[in-house]
Amino acid sequence: MRLLWFVAIGLFLASLPGVAGAQSLTCGLKPLPKLGCRIGSCVNGAWEQICDQNPTLSCGLKPLPSLGCRIGRCVDGQWEQICDENPGLSCGLKPLPNVGCRIGRCVDGAWEQICN
Repeated sequence: MRLLWFVAIGLFLASLPGVAGAQSLTCGLKPLPKLGCRIGSCVNGAWEQICDQNPTLSCGLKPLPSLGCRIGRCVDGQWEQICDENPGLSCGLKPLPNVGCRIGRCVDGAWEQICN
């Protein structure tokens, strides 16, 4: 009977969003978002805070992108600079992902490691 309770509790915890899988191992539990923002993916060991409802308020005006790059989303109070036209120049070779993760875009001169 006791074992049944442990199994039931374990299944319940595993079904909660943001608790199961590689996300909780690399980023922990999802935090509460700031006003006007939402919590995105687990990227590079931290939860993204995406403020796209009113990005000018959170990140200011969009800057000019570097050559071969474009300005992306407002994440964690800063504009992303995405260099996906020639990512090998900006970020180098793609690294191997951690277990349960995948390599994402070339953003701000580094490869994203996404653990969803």
